[in-house]
Amino acid sequence: MTEEFEVRPYRLADGEEIVQLLDLVFNGWPRMDLQCTLLEHWIWKHVDNPFEKSIILVAQKNGRVVGANHTILLKIKIGNEVAIGGQATDLAVHPDFRRIGVRTKMRVSKYGYCERAGVKFYLAVSGNPIVIRSEIRRRNPQFPHRILNLVKLEDIDLQLQKMPVKNAWIKKFGYHAVKTMNNLRNAFTGIKHPNQDIKISEITTFDERIDEFWSKVSEHYRYMVERNQDYLNWRYCDPRAGGFRVKIATEGSKVLGYGVLKINRFLEDYHVGFIVDLLTLPNRPEVAKALVVDAVDYFEENDVNIVNALVISGHPYERILKRHGFLESGIRFSLFMRGIDKAGLLGIIKSCPPSKAFYSWGDHDSLPLQPPRY
Repeated sequence: MTEEFEVRPYRLADGEEIVQLLDLVFNGWPRMDLQCTLLEHWIWKHVDNPFEKSIILVAQKNGRVVGANHTILLKIKIGNEVAIGGQATDLAVHPDFRRIGVRTKMRVSKYGYCERAGVKFYLAVSGNPIVIRSEIRRRNPQFPHRILNLVKLEDIDLQLQKMPVKNAWIKKFGYHAVKTMNNLRNAFTGIKHPNQDIKISEITTFDERIDEFWSKVSEHYRYMVERNQDYLNWRYCDPRAGGFRVKIATEGSKVLGYGVLKINRFLEDYHVGFIVDLLTLPNRPEVAKALVVDAVDYFEENDVNIVNALVISGHPYERILKRHGFLESGIRFSLFMRGIDKAGLLGIIKSCPPSKAFYSWGDHDSLPLQPPRY
């Protein structure tokens, strides 16, 4: 078989073939229950995003799409400036055409397109050991703060039955030990009820007040994906996005924060919950507590056995989540930051404390049902 193939920018007509490739490679891309077609979801994600479209390259052989490489563009606040970052996502190579350089050629080819788009650096989140080793060999720095996946489990036996793991008895013993310590800690300190003046309501779209909220929040953080009205409405409120439940916390007409929840029903017999995003004014921890209580109630009402929440270790939300039954899962996330040294921004991120850096499941491009363990 000849190994020659062409790498080129995508055409909209490639969409159906790209989606079929993603569905094959990821065994059911995007592994999330949708209220639209896969093609409609792909168009939402990569064509109709706030930058109008992602940078997409395809590898073609004999008129057939055998590889696809997507880079979503994001505005990221680092220090006092906003830089354009490229988030690597939805990289797929057909199983019959691997180990002939398709992935490498697409990766190298995309850099020129990204540079012309003003991309300062690239984000790559992965749990694939091959990708992680490759990133380490290239000496691409990792995000300087640990990213934790906290979980709230109602029944550990049911979890291990539905998602078996090696050495399950050790996992079960460790879970019960950590849960007991967490319960004892909470018993001594107690859990205060949320402020009754805070109103939490469900919304279908973010209005113009969210930009004022974002302006205040952005003054506090030194690393964070920009969360303005356009971005939030695209990310969470478009019907093609995945069916998120969006809650907003207010006091009078003032926005204090928001929470985004998702029950992933991709597995018909075992639904998985996510606190996808949680953000409040930095001087209002009681608002975060109220949103977490609201989230816990929602998942309990829907009989969800496991709920995931992603947080930077040391951020105030870590303590709040743990006070409401969330525990460290032992799942490791690797966020690599390619080319950031050239932009001179890594030092700023390293110097900021965890309380001024923000990362959530909303910054991850997918909601994996069972992230890899190490």
